[in-house]
Amino acid sequence: MNKIVVLCVILFFLSSTVCPAEQEQEDANMARMDDIVVTATKTKEAISNAPGSIYVVSRQDLEKRNIKTIDDAFAIIPGAFVKRTKGLMDSTSSVRLRGFNNDRYTLILIDGQPVNDAYTGGVEWGMLPIESVEKIEVVKGPASALYGGNAMGGVINIITRTPEKTHGLIKAGMGNNGTHRYSASCGTRFKEKLSLRLGYEAESTDGYPTTPVLSTISSGAGNVSGGYAMKDNTNTKDKWVVGDKGDNNAKKETISGKAVYDFTDTGKLSFSLVSGEHEYDYGPPNTYMGTSGDNTTYADAGSGLRARFRPYNFIYYTGIGDNQTDIMSLGYEDIYQSVHVSLKAGFHDVEDRYTTQSGSGMSNYYDSAGTLNETENKSLFFEAQGDLPIGDSHHFTMGISYKTGESDTNEHNIPYYRSYSGRSASTYHMGGKSWTCSMYAQDEWSLDEKITLYLGTRYDYWEVSDGLSGNTGSETNYADNNESSLSPKLSVVWKPLSDTVVRGSMGQAFRAPTLYELYRTWTSGSTTYQSNPYLKPETVSTVEAGIDQSFYHNRIKFGLTGFWNEIDDLIYYKMAGSTKTRTNAGKAKTLGLELESSWAMSDHFTLWGNYTYTNAEIRENATDPDSEGKQVTGIPENTFNLGLDFKADCYKANLTGRYISKIYNNSDNSDVAEGVYSTYEPAFYLDAKVTWSPFKRWDISLSVNNILDKEHYQYYKEEGRSYFAEVAFKF
Repeated sequence: MNKIVVLCVILFFLSSTVCPAEQEQEDANMARMDDIVVTATKTKEAISNAPGSIYVVSRQDLEKRNIKTIDDAFAIIPGAFVKRTKGLMDSTSSVRLRGFNNDRYTLILIDGQPVNDAYTGGVEWGMLPIESVEKIEVVKGPASALYGGNAMGGVINIITRTPEKTHGLIKAGMGNNGTHRYSASCGTRFKEKLSLRLGYEAESTDGYPTTPVLSTISSGAGNVSGGYAMKDNTNTKDKWVVGDKGDNNAKKETISGKAVYDFTDTGKLSFSLVSGEHEYDYGPPNTYMGTSGDNTTYADAGSGLRARFRPYNFIYYTGIGDNQTDIMSLGYEDIYQSVHVSLKAGFHDVEDRYTTQSGSGMSNYYDSAGTLNETENKSLFFEAQGDLPIGDSHHFTMGISYKTGESDTNEHNIPYYRSYSGRSASTYHMGGKSWTCSMYAQDEWSLDEKITLYLGTRYDYWEVSDGLSGNTGSETNYADNNESSLSPKLSVVWKPLSDTVVRGSMGQAFRAPTLYELYRTWTSGSTTYQSNPYLKPETVSTVEAGIDQSFYHNRIKFGLTGFWNEIDDLIYYKMAGSTKTRTNAGKAKTLGLELESSWAMSDHFTLWGNYTYTNAEIRENATDPDSEGKQVTGIPENTFNLGLDFKADCYKANLTGRYISKIYNNSDNSDVAEGVYSTYEPAFYLDAKVTWSPFKRWDISLSVNNILDKEHYQYYKEEGRSYFAEVAFKF
């Protein structure tokens, strides 16, 4: 961090000729740019002209709420659901759009470069920088006609800041549970040609207990007292809580940089870098019984019942872990005659490792042996695109892209499950490679001043090779697998009145299986989760229609969107004895409605809100008939968000209420219990942030999350009321 601060000071003095008037002009330009999006059509387009349902998270939106990780920003977006159950400690958080229940169904971009990893298709949200973000464009609904696989639920494009003047920022804050957050960034522009930006962010927390230790109740007399009863997630059996698995702590560090060189009035070169690490851990477990137990220890559960527990129960499925992610990208764009040409190339490397205990019985936090799982995956990306106007009515876009991915996983025995050292030779090995070659085209056809059609299609050829998995030295090698897909889409934008926009679209999309789904086999307890190297891509057919209406010079805005998705070849587990094998067996549909509105009541107050209804249902599934007609796991049926923003002189404030309805984790929706471990109960959150700017360059803020102090279970136990105070200095 000290190096970044020194560089900021150097850049500040090198660029001291920038005058205040340029600040005012840049602010005006940024206000105009807020109405321009690039993700919906891969070209610059006014948001009112763009097809589809688009939501823009501005820099101001990020600052008015207590955003801890980038995915927090999507929690208030209609049609989006953020699964982050343990705050910063969560290493598997995901953003879910339009009823698709994982990151692998949503294409995540940073400045147009895909960052879904090659292994699971997910994203490590915990290490993405917040302060380097200018805005985030969220395009909801399948977008395979331009973007190919992973875009079944939509596209999220994180657009980073490009300095137009000298600026700097230093922030420091702290909160309860030993939470600390620091950041420093600076940027400048040299001679109207070269823009540079550097940034550093860090956060750490001691965490809190997220996971109870549950023991099975049986007949008999107990010999120790303490703990309490808790239903299982089906609300049919009692378990006995004998303790918790300790404070779930975490920390992250991220360095980011960006350089943009304008070599002509129309041409520029760009380079960006993000490098981050996210670590997580469990502290010592806590017993509620006065002891961690032994082979003869039983908790007294009352009424002639008891629950046996041993030290092993307190560390089951715990360990340490970290993720190192590096993202680099290059860009070039220029205009040749009337053709706008852009080239992009990127590299994405993810190294992930975690440990779990492998001992049993009397093995404990301080001596248990364990297993180390290490995965490295790399992705390369290239895209070339050209777009040009044809006559007065057409704007044509076409391009080609190429993406490769490879993943390699090894498991090792380790003498102590809380250390990476002393690992054995690999005991299990999995690997594979994938590549996708694509071409796409779209015509933006202005029929008249009120109606615009968008006709697009994309062809993708996908192939996987070198797949293998099994015990090291005796792995099974799999034959290559390939598929091709054509993804057409038709959209229309109609402006019958100056303040009215009507949109509609229909199309098809696909998602190729990940290397994890194809080749990764693993065991949990007595159940084996078997890979399937012959999986086919999932496909979706979609229809969407919506209207946006504004009144009183945009002081009141209203939006209504309906969507329908029909998914085929859904990848699901087929149960045979104690083995679950992935297979293309399911069909599902999602039917939904998004309603949003905002009202600028005065120059100081803005009231806003949105509601989303999502009926995501499994329609056919021969491998799991009990899931047919049931709600798709991981998706709430109802969500709503309501907020009030205030701004006056040197004060800013935000109050946000969020509601999430019941979510099912079992495919047969049998987990009906609420307020117990491994369930997702209906939850309401009330959050607030107040910012005071006592001087021109200083901000002091206080945030309170979960004001009502409701300790919900969203699988794990969520944090109760939390506080965070922060000071920021801008120059």
